[in-house]
Amino acid sequence: MTRTGRPGAFAPVTDFGKMHVRRMMTRTGHPGAFGAIRRARAGLPLRSRGSMRAAAIGALLLPGAVFLWSAPAAAQTQAELRSGLTVGSHSGSAAALDISPALSFDVSVRRQMWPRVALFAGYYRTAFGCEDGYCKDQEITVVGNHAAVGAEWGSGGPWLRLGVLVGATSAGTGGDAPSLGLGVLGAAGLTVGQGRIRFMPGVSYRWMTANSATDSDRAIALALDVGVGVRVGGS
Repeated sequence: MTRTGRPGAFAPVTDFGKMHVRRMMTRTGHPGAFGAIRRARAGLPLRSRGSMRAAAIGALLLPGAVFLWSAPAAAQTQAELRSGLTVGSHSGSAAALDISPALSFDVSVRRQMWPRVALFAGYYRTAFGCEDGYCKDQEITVVGNHAAVGAEWGSGGPWLRLGVLVGATSAGTGGDAPSLGLGVLGAAGLTVGQGRIRFMPGVSYRWMTANSATDSDRAIALALDVGVGVRVGGS
């Protein structure tokens, strides 16, 4: 307060911060996605977090897999495994991009449908550390488990992928169970090799919803990875 009794210059900033905290509080008085952090600091027991069922992932992948395998027999099919380091940010942490890498991996099947266009479907596990904001002095890992379907442009050499993610993203091991939600995938890279086995270094961007019953958040992940593709069918 100033001598005139009016709020000081930083009063609007303080009010905004209070409004932001109130928005993130759940009905139990703790932030949903990061409730475990505040509960741990207060000495309260952690609540168990549910995980996304494998049956849900299978059900989401089934339509894409059926479509891929319904292509003509002459189409080329490739199984792919990718892994690399990922950094990211979670809106519930009230922090910017965290440079705390963790290992992510993807398993997918790619089907060449036309000369320069392929379709893919697979399972994507995204992980990155969180150290700033509400994550400070905590060991928090943000993890996303998603089914992915999309399309790839390229025919040897450079490639570009765009896809849709369906799954759940959680932060830490406490708080409310994550809810299923949508996400977006973008990736680019280079195919090295022309034989049955090919190497595909690349980069990717993932935007994922990170909702729970009491919170509505989002997560962004940036990955630098390398993939190994093995041709399993076609000419």
